[in-house]
Amino acid sequence: MRPSEPKQPQYRAGVIGLGQIGNLFDEDPKRKEIWTHTGAYLALPDVVLAAGADSDEGRRSSFLKRSAGTKAYRDYRDMLRAERLDVVSVCTPTALHHEMVLAAVQAGVRAVFCEKPLAATPEQAAEMVEVCQSAGVLLAVNHTRRWESIYVRAKQLVEEGAIGRIEAIVGYYPGKVFTMGTHLFDLMRFFGGDVQWVCGQSPDSRIASDEEGSLSGQLQFRSGATGCVISGWDRSNHVFELDLVGSTGRLRLSGDGAAMDLSRFTESPRYSGYRELAKGEEIGRCGREEQSQGSRLVTAMRDVIDCIGTGRQPACSGQDGLAAVDIACALRESVAHGNSRVELPLVSSVSTCRI
Repeated sequence: MRPSEPKQPQYRAGVIGLGQIGNLFDEDPKRKEIWTHTGAYLALPDVVLAAGADSDEGRRSSFLKRSAGTKAYRDYRDMLRAERLDVVSVCTPTALHHEMVLAAVQAGVRAVFCEKPLAATPEQAAEMVEVCQSAGVLLAVNHTRRWESIYVRAKQLVEEGAIGRIEAIVGYYPGKVFTMGTHLFDLMRFFGGDVQWVCGQSPDSRIASDEEGSLSGQLQFRSGATGCVISGWDRSNHVFELDLVGSTGRLRLSGDGAAMDLSRFTESPRYSGYRELAKGEEIGRCGREEQSQGSRLVTAMRDVIDCIGTGRQPACSGQDGLAAVDIACALRESVAHGNSRVELPLVSSVSTCRI
């Protein structure tokens, strides 16, 4: 009896943009898990990393050194024409996402995994979502905390009623509203649902239209919950936290997913007729260690690959990515107009498709 032949990989992948998140972050000795799209594809046994594209020769060389048998192209359009790809990652600067996602769809890929933020404007993001939906192409956005075990567990606790009805969500993020803010906005929607309106605040109201800014502000969720966003001014001071207050308790996620504490309201020992939060119970720590193969990005990539052809949506869809861009742009618009209230969504649909 002949031994069974090993199963051949089913999916061919390509990476557009071989910089930090595309390929180079894995060279950082302080990063102990897989942090790049290249590394994540290489970690999946049913995926062949066929090619990468970047205009920088040094980045192409680094990519080829770690991924034997792949090809490297200077122009991503040449890669899309020459390679038969099932899934493409877009890991370039935000301003290029729109054209590259549309080009990948036109080339016939089955899925696109786009870095955050999804696009530079809500109009671009909405068109990307609509084009992908019309062509039957899966669109996922790399707000990776959606796949991180500690946040997934927190979501389960909320859905199980651990803190009752969510009444307020407070979030802290470092630096710029698009670079890190969209990660926070996506998580706040993950727990609180869609946002109805925002009101922004900034230490500098003269933010130019092409600048991100370190923006804080208020969010009003359609569920009735109130949100508060607080931005640090210095990106190098990495504070990323989420505080969920419900009708029966409080869930706090600190240290950028390093720990989770659950507190519940109990009868106050000091005031008759009132309840107070009891001392928090630590129910999660260092959630990343539980990730499949030690990387939330590998978990995310696994989810995207598994969604191809099934009709199931990934944990962070194109529509989710659009909503995060909407919040960021609305906060900036609010600041530009004297901290006025801005209703969401900014763009409901796009009537024309380019594909």
